[in-house]
Amino acid sequence: MAIDKNTQKLLLYTAIGGGAYFLILKPLLIKLGIIKSPLEIQQEQSQQQNINNYINTALNTQSPTKTKGEWQIIADQIYNDLKFSGIADNKEDAGYQVSRVQNDSDIATLLQVFGMRQESFFGINTGGLKNLPQFIISNLSSSAVQKINDNYARKKIKFRF
Repeated sequence: MAIDKNTQKLLLYTAIGGGAYFLILKPLLIKLGIIKSPLEIQQEQSQQQNINNYINTALNTQSPTKTKGEWQIIADQIYNDLKFSGIADNKEDAGYQVSRVQNDSDIATLLQVFGMRQESFFGINTGGLKNLPQFIISNLSSSAVQKINDNYARKKIKFRF
């Protein structure tokens, strides 16, 4: 069975397009941070597993100081404070809300109910879904994050952003 000229052209263009994507465009998109590299994806999965282990351990050893519903309200407030990526963000309130935890079980519950959420820029979704640590680290200044971590250290909470 012979391949006609049009099919040969189509196959050639497909091969060139695929090669251009994998050799030029994809590495460029990874370098610009538009898509994640396989290593970044693997690291995120490892970090998420570590967070899940921390949550399970903390919830099995302590009781939260608030109900899961109360922590859900706090998680929603943090998300509303930070979801617009710099536009009308209330970073001070987000820092306050995150500092309301009293023990490891509290932060574990907060991490659990926050889950994975989408960040927006001018109402357009940006990047992939983020967990609470990613939201805090990407939206608050390093001094604000350090202030939260110092607060946790005083309360003998193991978790740090």
